[in-house]
Amino acid sequence: MTSIILVDDHHIVRQGLKFLISSMTDYTIIGEFGDGIEVIDYLASNELPDCILMDLVMPNMDGIQTTKKLKERYPDLKILVLSSYVDEEHVLGVMEAGADGYEVKDAEPGKLIETIKRIVAGDKVFHPSVMNAVKNAEQLPHLQKKLSKRELEVLEQMVKGLTNKEIAAILFVSEKTVKTHVSHIFSKLEVNDRTQAAIYAMTYNLVKK
Repeated sequence: MTSIILVDDHHIVRQGLKFLISSMTDYTIIGEFGDGIEVIDYLASNELPDCILMDLVMPNMDGIQTTKKLKERYPDLKILVLSSYVDEEHVLGVMEAGADGYEVKDAEPGKLIETIKRIVAGDKVFHPSVMNAVKNAEQLPHLQKKLSKRELEVLEQMVKGLTNKEIAAILFVSEKTVKTHVSHIFSKLEVNDRTQAAIYAMTYNLVKK
């Protein structure tokens, strides 16, 4: 029997998925959770399912963070992200987290079931709109001109609101060196000031939050 776990903070969505899966397949739902922390705690002491259907936007721990943590602990665990969000920010996060698939919530029932079966079988399945978002994301400044390790370190401190002098002290370099790095960061990210750089970094997960 193929086992499925549902992770979504909306009870009505979980109920709908349970009904759909039970009526159209012989799969069994062995657990349902409202956020990432709950499912991570559960799996620490219970058997892994054949597949997890993962929502993206949830309280406490979102789907991207949860997927990343689960994939680090259980690389072979199949995770299908099921979301209404197909923007570049979420799509890139899902890809980097290592999800096995990405389906939209308004997919036809038959299409969703087919995607789940393919994921369980070992395929990678991503909705066409997701792949379009990936294609568009390839044109993002930070992917066109990648920041160096040191530039990312400087950017991380900028996000915290530190001045060049304070960053220099933390990284054990001169203030002039930091100023040069900041200039390069602005250029690569195509932004004009520290606030824009910080927003960009947070939007595309360039630094630790």
